[in-house]
Amino acid sequence: MRHPILIALLLVPGSALFVAPAQTIKNDTEFRVKLTAPLSTETNKKGDKITAMILQPPEFANAMMEGEVKESKSGGKVNGKSILSFTFQTINSGGKVIPVNSDVKSCFNSKGQANVDEEGRIIEKKSNVGKLAAVTGAGALIGALAGGAKGAAIGAGAGAAAALVLIQVGAKGANVTFASGSEIVLSVRERREAAK
Repeated sequence: MRHPILIALLLVPGSALFVAPAQTIKNDTEFRVKLTAPLSTETNKKGDKITAMILQPPEFANAMMEGEVKESKSGGKVNGKSILSFTFQTINSGGKVIPVNSDVKSCFNSKGQANVDEEGRIIEKKSNVGKLAAVTGAGALIGALAGGAKGAAIGAGAGAAAALVLIQVGAKGANVTFASGSEIVLSVRERREAAK
């Protein structure tokens, strides 16, 4: 005869014997995130960490997405172009760190206005693949991007190349500025680490 306490433990989710399924991210899943601190070419510099709270999809809501600024350059007051390059590299969900790549699909300033910064400057977006290819070697980059997890394992540095695809936003004017609470819509892919 089974002991009733043991049966209860086996049936209660959250007990030590219950194992939750691992979360995975399908390629090009749309994420909507909210910046937890301002992001600007005026105040941020290369290497600064950036953090955003995930709003969508629901299974990752309230988890944190983390990354860093790769380039920050203010343009001239009249003619110059400001450049802000950044990348989100990880999702921290329930104590699990998930490495990711991401591309910006659209931005909303803290007032909810689409594809403009806090001053109303129009934001241009592009993935900084060309610059990266020149630095890391086009062969490794193409292998990592086209081959997914298998391709990323081919060639020295291919995994690193996949991790460094940057998001670049630019605007004519002195600075690109997003206040805390600004939202960014991303296309996210889980980054498979190459086997060592």
